[in-house]
Amino acid sequence: MEQSKMPSWLRKEVMESGDCTRCGLCVGLCPYIKTQHEHVAFIHDCSRVDGNCYRVCPRTQTNWVDLDRQVFGTERTDHGLGNYLKVLYARSLNKEITRAGQYGGVVSTLAAYMVESGQSQAAVLTRGEDNGPPTPYLARNREEVLACSGSNYSASPSLSILNTGVFEGLEDLTTVGRPCQILALRKMQGLNEASQHNPSARKVNFMIGLFCFWALETEFYSFLQIKTEGERILRLDIPQNYLVATTEKGNVQVPIDELRAFVRPTCLRCFDPTAEFADVSVGSTENDPEWNTLVIRSSKGQEIVNRVCTAGLLETKPYPEERLPLLLSAVYKKKKRVLEGLKQGKGYMYLNLNSDYAKGIEEGGTGL
Repeated sequence: MEQSKMPSWLRKEVMESGDCTRCGLCVGLCPYIKTQHEHVAFIHDCSRVDGNCYRVCPRTQTNWVDLDRQVFGTERTDHGLGNYLKVLYARSLNKEITRAGQYGGVVSTLAAYMVESGQSQAAVLTRGEDNGPPTPYLARNREEVLACSGSNYSASPSLSILNTGVFEGLEDLTTVGRPCQILALRKMQGLNEASQHNPSARKVNFMIGLFCFWALETEFYSFLQIKTEGERILRLDIPQNYLVATTEKGNVQVPIDELRAFVRPTCLRCFDPTAEFADVSVGSTENDPEWNTLVIRSSKGQEIVNRVCTAGLLETKPYPEERLPLLLSAVYKKKKRVLEGLKQGKGYMYLNLNSDYAKGIEEGGTGL
């Protein structure tokens, strides 16, 4: 999975092409890369002949088969959702969290448990700032985790703060991230020791992935300020075909079609909307706002969920049989669009799929 390319190739192939997902991981690796208002860019030329910044980027060539073997020890049989152990409905049993969190509050419950129980010393999250883009945040206790609750729909480079925690001496970190961010972390964990394996990779001991079919450009927040007439935004949600911004004066609805202009082009090339390489993945149910969809993927994820349920903090129930085909259909539709782009060579060349994986996508979802 390793590639020897100069950091200048990262600038050319990813940043200047508009493919940067703004995961933020390269920012923590290199003093020449910085963020401003969710944008990631080189502030100085780098003369290194190769660099981990290129290797770990989720938009440089990625071998899906190798990653499955690295993370799960086996290739996938489900080409829609990837490797997983269970798909469930889940929700928090803590009213404080369900009031502050999104839908069932599963992400906040898991992150708070990891920090509160001492299994992680901090959680890598994002925190909303005065109606503007969210900023990366290291939550070290339950209160700080809850302060980060709720969904943000732009691409915060939150992994930029990962190395901050490592430099401060934090040993174990829970990371909540979009699929592209989880992918970047797994690529970093797959680096060989000979390539100056970054210590941050070894500090992440639990990955919570977020369902994400697209993220919005930073300019979305200026647009939203106009729609809400400058009112303080308390909460954002996209239940179906519109966005709901909750302000102190009530709800403001924005049709989903008005958001399409702000969708980041690189998101249209994303092959992984359900965070397939996380320990657990969490999304909405698109059906019941009191519950989350919870995909348990790794043995580590199963172990943590079991502990949280045993502690009386979370409850789960079987995923409704009639709902699973709807989830799979949405995932397969997105993947097939990306696969078609790959065949046409339209900027999807970061994907390295073998024939079995490609065939699995082409044939998947036909009976749903």
